Amino acid sequence: MKTIEEFLTSDWYKNVTAELVQLKPDTKFVEHASYEAEFLMDSFRERMYTLYGFGISSPAEEECVQWITEQLAQDKEHIMSYVVARLTFSEQLDDDPDGEFREEEELDEGDKSEVVEILGFTRSVIADTVIEYDLVKNHPQLLTGYFKRTRIPGVAKFSSQIKKVYASIKS
Repeated sequence: MKTIEEFLTSDWYKNVTAELVQLKPDTKFVEHASYEAEFLMDSFRERMYTLYGFGISSPAEEECVQWITEQLAQDKEHIMSYVVARLTFSEQLDDDPDGEFREEEELDEGDKSEVVEILGFTRSVIADTVIEYDLVKNHPQLLTGYFKRTRIPGVAKFSSQIKKVYASIKS
């Protein structure tokens, strides 16, 4: 598999997704979306920049696919446990679609967004979580920097929460 799109639609990855559904039967996925490959590649690229700085050349899609496949081959049981714990954590987050505002800048009641439907997770969530798993397991000191690069709000608190999610599967 040379492209992320081929990887995400491969029978091998579909089997990994089916294994996740067996471990966490209430997991709902949205239909395969065209933007997933790009987001996954961005996450992998940000991992590389976080680990090695900007002096490295931009990784290729084939490198991303190979790395994720190798990670799953080496540590699949723990990774899948982490994916289940991470999805459970994500489901419990109280997301505000408008983000956070300072008290004097808050939106008026009529201007606030309304969540109409929660669609579920994209199928690339497993592959994307492999990237996070590697960082929290092998480079926890860089996790906050990675989340900052991927524009996660409240990075310090979120990083701390993710480390707790990881610690919960180690015991």
